Amino acid sequence: MGDSDTFEETVVRDIKGLIGGLTDDEAALVRTLTPPDMGRAAMVEHLFDLVDLLSTIRHDEAMAEYVYAIAPHWDGSSEMLLLGARVTTVFNRCALEHRVPEGVG
Repeated sequence: MGDSDTFEETVVRDIKGLIGGLTDDEAALVRTLTPPDMGRAAMVEHLFDLVDLLSTIRHDEAMAEYVYAIAPHWDGSSEMLLLGARVTTVFNRCALEHRVPEGVG
């Protein structure tokens, strides 16, 4: 009998091998962002993009919230999702820092 893992489960196992254990949410994110029809070269790039994405969201709660909110509807690359998270997070932080309380100024 052969290995009965799905393609997405194989990717989850590969990511665990690269960065260690995953939470259930992280494993679900990997499955969600992994297209079922990738070539070998694209898969290597995809794995490293996922490692970057997971490492980033593990250390930045605001970016994690963005990624988890957007990922179920995302149809682009994980690299572009991470870029969107970075831009949105920086924009929101900048807007909060420059917000002037009412009645001041």
